[in-house]
Amino acid sequence: MSKHVMLGLGILMLSACQILPDRPEVALYQLPPSTIARGTAADDTSVGSLRLDRPGTSDALGSNRILVLTNDNRFEAYPAARWSASVPTLWRDWLLDAFWRDGSIGQLSVSADGLQAQFELGGMLRALHTEYRNGGTQALVRYDALLVDPRSREIVASRRFEAREPTTDNTAEAAVTALGVAADRLARELIDWTLAQNPDME
Repeated sequence: MSKHVMLGLGILMLSACQILPDRPEVALYQLPPSTIARGTAADDTSVGSLRLDRPGTSDALGSNRILVLTNDNRFEAYPAARWSASVPTLWRDWLLDAFWRDGSIGQLSVSADGLQAQFELGGMLRALHTEYRNGGTQALVRYDALLVDPRSREIVASRRFEAREPTTDNTAEAAVTALGVAADRLARELIDWTLAQNPDME
């Protein structure tokens, strides 16, 4: 009797495996590499040091989902698409690469390294998503930057940066491409602003 029961259970399990649908594959995306070229200040010996912190975000932006904001102010995620890291980490690492590509600051690190630096760049990442606007879809990057003296923890300067870029269609691939263009434009302004706060960083 036990053999028959075991055989029946095995058949049921095999049937269940055949009935359950295959899990859809999830594509992992990263922001396209920055196109920022070496800055003119990089021709001189750079003496400044800067460390980048992970930005604060809303709960919606804290995950690795690629989001679109609908007309009724509701976030939806692009299906079967994810960022390769959580949005705060993705932004910090991408921004660090943009600073390296510019080359105007000789010493760069992230807060997790625990290294000393003249300034720390952090803040709040308000938007890194697409949104429906005026009948189309636009990529939006909005960053409230804080430049801080890490020794005194005093705010040296603060400023909001924002960039938009229309998408070519409503796919995740188009969203990632447009977000990369918008991020590049924002980063150029952010780097120039950061350098302008202290001559030692140029």
